[in-house]
This record gives sequence, structure tokens and C-alpha cells, in this order.
Amino acid sequence: MAKVLGNNLDGPEFHEALKSERTSADIAREYEVAPSTIRRRRQRAGIAEAPRPEPKKEQGWEAGVSYDPNTGVPTEIRTPPMLDVGADYARVLETMQIALPEGYDLRLVNLFYNQSAWTRDTEDQEKAVTRPTVRYHFKVIQLAVNTMADMDPVGILAQLRAQSPLKHGGFTFDPAGDDAAFCLSINDIQLGQGYNGGSAATIAQFYKFVELARERIESLKRMGYNFTLLVVVLGGDLVEGCVIYANQSYNLDLSQKQQVEGCIALVMHAIDTLAPMFPKVQVLASKGNHGEHRINGKKTTLDDNDDTHVAEMVKLGFARDPNMKHLSWTIAVDEAAVWMDVFGWTLATTHGDIYAKGVSGATTERKAHAWMKNMAAAFRRFGRLARADVLITHHFHHDEMSDWGDTYWRQTPSQDRGSPEFTQASGKYSEPGMLTWVMTPSTRYTDEAVLRS
Repeated sequence: MAKVLGNNLDGPEFHEALKSERTSADIAREYEVAPSTIRRRRQRAGIAEAPRPEPKKEQGWEAGVSYDPNTGVPTEIRTPPMLDVGADYARVLETMQIALPEGYDLRLVNLFYNQSAWTRDTEDQEKAVTRPTVRYHFKVIQLAVNTMADMDPVGILAQLRAQSPLKHGGFTFDPAGDDAAFCLSINDIQLGQGYNGGSAATIAQFYKFVELARERIESLKRMGYNFTLLVVVLGGDLVEGCVIYANQSYNLDLSQKQQVEGCIALVMHAIDTLAPMFPKVQVLASKGNHGEHRINGKKTTLDDNDDTHVAEMVKLGFARDPNMKHLSWTIAVDEAAVWMDVFGWTLATTHGDIYAKGVSGATTERKAHAWMKNMAAAFRRFGRLARADVLITHHFHHDEMSDWGDTYWRQTPSQDRGSPEFTQASGKYSEPGMLTWVMTPSTRYTDEAVLRS
């Protein structure tokens, strides 16, 4: 419709517009006058103001509640326009007179915000005002069951040890042939994960790995190896942590205290079972990202780490045991990687998070290789670490290996219950396992076996 001038307010078209259901604001825009002018003309002519049209409702925003037909528990809630409740969703339930059973809560899906809605607190139309309103759309979710208080990781391990046919005690040694070291890696247990059987399944799986390690040692000895050294690599991420990523608590079944206690018990069990089979034991421990103490997602310091804390507590626990005087320890403090001498070879380990984001490379292997080159370029600072003969890394949860010439690189599988979100995103997965291998004075890496339950 073409606009007309404001002085044509006496024509028949204007009077028809006044009597129509159009709003005063709409007519005012057409005749280029103020809405108050249209309202006064209507009052003088005895024409009631056209009612404000109901705001158009977006599809899917009709107010109401959906229920589970089997349980009667609400599943979705869409509210009518209401004042902003912020994060106090209990006011939504109170306003709509909805009671949720214990163990359920609201998760916001979407909302529609109207900055200037025509609202009133009473039936008196004269007291209506414009103010912001919100229409909320919630899903009703079932909260994770907190089993932390009922879970006893140390007790679970003690029960497994009591039921095991394995005997924990001294051994006699009959050295023959060249020296050899049996090496194994304990890494990425991430004790505390609540999925895929949770911590109880993780503990049982680890206990099986130790049984298989003992069987592997005995099998290799029958092949003629003279094992004079046990090497235990603690590769980090022994604990799952509690503040490593947002909403992590929904996936946990152990508190941080329980995670640390459980990992101390697991590592002590592995050493207590295997160390008596060797005249000498060396432990090489690095720290992982899940062991970090974090505030607002950022680690506090380089050395405040539960993975190395576990190693220190195990070391302290064995210090007074007269049968464990043959243990020696190399435990990271604030450094990302550590090394030890094994028959003249340099065995190094780093968790892997140090090059996961900070070093360029299209693949895990390329990242690890680039990081190793960085170390080699600063060999005067990093010493024998920069010239590692064997580099054992972790963090990425799947098997990989590569011979770089003077350095043999081996990426370990994890010992947790899997990483379902990573697998769904990348398609990559590997079965949990414990990496083992042999080192001799003449061979840096041989007779590898990944022990899987």
C-alpha cells in the first residue's frame, strides 16, 4: 500500500483504517504520524483500540511438558514466557508446578529471549508494562550415580591377591649366560573412569596384566634368558584426575584421593609380585597430563603431579621393606622426560603430552620424531636423554613404533577401559595392554610382547 501524507487524515480510507483491526502503530507508519495521534482519533470516534496481536510462536516452542510413558518422569519442558531465572532452574519447576524425582535435573537445550514483551502481573490491563521475558526449553537428565563413597580400590586389589594362585615370596637365582633385563611399562591406567565397567574392571584388568607378566618372565627364562634386572617404566596418567576437562565428574567413580590410593596399591602390587624374581630392579617414572593439579583448566606448577606422587609414595612404602633393598628409582620432578642406563643403553620415557600440541607434525610418530630432534639439537642441556637409544612414549593410547636409526621409538597402548569419544571421532582404537620387551648388553630392544587379558 502506498504511503499517504499526514494531512489526508479526514479521507474515507483513513476512517476505514481506524475501524480496522490494525494497530495504531501500523496505521501511524502508513500515514507518517505518531501512534498517539491515531489513538486520539480512535478515542474521539469511539473506536476501541485494536488488541495487540499475539507474538508469533517459533515452531517447537509451544509450552508444555513431555513425560516418559513407562516411568512418568518428565523428559522435556518448554516454558511459556517468563522472567529470566538465570541459573536458578528450580524457579522454572516451581512456576510450572513440576516435581522431579531424586537423581534428575534440568539441562538447558535452548531459549528464546524477548527484550520487550508486553507483560502484566495482574489482570489490570492498565498496569501492563514491557520488559524482557524468556521461554526455556529443557531436557530432563538423570544424574550420574555417585558410587565413589562405596568404591574401595585397595580392597578390590586385596581381594584379587587373596584369591590368586600366585605366590608372593622370595626366589633363588641361578645366573647363567649373558645378563638380560625384562622391561615393562605401566601407563595410562587412568583409574577413576566410570565407564566400560569402571574402576573395578580396570583393577581386575591390571591384575591380569601382572599375572601375564610373570608368566612371560618364566617363559623367557625357559628360553635361556638370564634376567638380572627388572625395569619398570611408569609412563604417567596413572590417575584419571577430577578437573582435567569440563564436566569430568560425570564420568568418575572414584574421588582424587581414592584414585591416588588405588594407583599406589596397583604399582606396589606389580613390584611386590615381580621384584622378588630379580636381583636388581630399576624404576623410571614420568608424569602425565591427567596427574596435573589444575585450576580453571590450567596446571598449577610443572612438578605438582599425582603420577609422580604415586611413584614417590611407592618408593617410600618399600623403603623400610628389607626384601626390597634392591630397588632404585628415577622419578621426574618438573622435567617432561627422564632416562636411565640399562647395560650401557639409554632408555628414555616421556608421557607424550609435551609434543601433543606444542610440536608440529601430521602424525603421532612425526610429532615424537620432531620432539626428539629438538632434544638432540640441545644435547648439551639434555645430555643422554637427547641421545636415547630407546624412547618409550604414551598418552595416545594406541600401538605405534618406528626405528629412527640411533633411536628406537615405541608408543604404548593404554591400560584403561578405552576412550569411546576419541574412538568415535577418529576411528582409532587399540585393545588395552601392557608393553614388555627385553634389553641385553648387545641388543637394545628385542622379544617384545604386548600382554592383553
